[in-house]
Amino acid sequence: MKRTAILTTTLLALACTAVGFVQRTTSDLRQQTFELVWRRVKEKHYDPQLNGVDWDAIHEKYAPLVAAARSDDEFYALLNQMLGELHQSHFAVIPPSVTIDEDAEAGASETPPSEARSDRRADHDAEVGLTVQWVEDQPVITRVEERSPAARAGLRPGFVVTHIDGEPVNELWEKLALRKVRPVERRSLFMRRIDRRLRGPAGSTVGISYLDERDRPHTVTLKRQRSDGRPVKFGQLPVIFTKIEARRLAHGIGYLRFNAFMMPLLEEIRRAIRSFHDAPGIIIDLRGNPGGLGSMATAVARLFYEKRTLLGTMKLRRGEIRFAVFPAPDAYSGPVVILTDEGTASTSEILAGGMQETGRAIVVGRPSLGAVLPSVIEKLPTGARLQYAIADFKTPGGLLLEGRGVYPDVPVELTRHDLLTQSDPILERAISVIVHRRPARKASAAGDQSH
Repeated sequence: MKRTAILTTTLLALACTAVGFVQRTTSDLRQQTFELVWRRVKEKHYDPQLNGVDWDAIHEKYAPLVAAARSDDEFYALLNQMLGELHQSHFAVIPPSVTIDEDAEAGASETPPSEARSDRRADHDAEVGLTVQWVEDQPVITRVEERSPAARAGLRPGFVVTHIDGEPVNELWEKLALRKVRPVERRSLFMRRIDRRLRGPAGSTVGISYLDERDRPHTVTLKRQRSDGRPVKFGQLPVIFTKIEARRLAHGIGYLRFNAFMMPLLEEIRRAIRSFHDAPGIIIDLRGNPGGLGSMATAVARLFYEKRTLLGTMKLRRGEIRFAVFPAPDAYSGPVVILTDEGTASTSEILAGGMQETGRAIVVGRPSLGAVLPSVIEKLPTGARLQYAIADFKTPGGLLLEGRGVYPDVPVELTRHDLLTQSDPILERAISVIVHRRPARKASAAGDQSH
């Protein structure tokens, strides 16, 4: 691998919506790829016991299935099923149809390769500006982006989405129940799958049926538009369209939201924090943020600490790496609130969990996903990408966030009524916490596993 920077990113969120070139593979190439995936896990997993899984037996189980695969889709599904036997995050194979073949694109036009990749992702990964989450046993709109197709069509938080392109949304929730995952993981998968259905080629349309505030049924057709985010390409990751929002809220409170931990955003984050130097408090909105570069957690955290501290420790198969925070000269010293939900993962959880445990931030919202294993990405012979975890992560107090997540100091259970009347109940609660200077409670080491 040419790039060895550690990623703590849930690729389900960053990579699975794009459409690209499909590379047909031969049986020999599939076999070579299968062996490489199996061997990488065997040799690189941070736990020599591989989380208690007999990996040799897994090889014997899947080798004949891979040999009998009748299509690329079936082949990649089997690889991901095999990696799923570990029951851990950050193990995944991303097919070439998702990552987009760079060599093919580079020769397709006179446009520089990096720009060509960005344009193609923007064209095939267009959006409507809508977030749908599972709230009170219903698929409810929780966020509508300003000036988006959804906003122009009159959609708003609290409306219930019943169908997407004629397909009942509730059926997706029921199918996810068969996976027998943690409730927070089921909600996260639901949110990501809905987001995937809403995305598509720029200029294409998607039909949305919904119930308004009076439960009256409506159907609208939205035209997808290109993302206005900044394209970032790092290593073997697909192009990611990064977005950042910084503004003042009521009472002069600073508000910062960004959708991925990527280095090109760091200077913008620094400028935003500096601009809030006189704010009575700052809210960092990490809802829906799937993570990114692990080193970004300490790079952001140092903007809020006046003394050296530790966000946590990454334990590799041999040795460990400490997430040490070295204070910035102009660090902000006022109250900090971090917003989380089931879409908050990886680097976002490292930042939120570390700042919560050290007492520097109050966490408000819903429990995070609990997918925190640092990982790397490698290109496979078929053109697919393999993501595999190389370390575990624990907070300064020794709490393992993998499979648990970060539990809010101030939990906010969303209701449809609150969304209809307040638009953003979690943000409203965060503002209240700062205004009333609510102290952070001591986070439980065990947590409530029912979330």
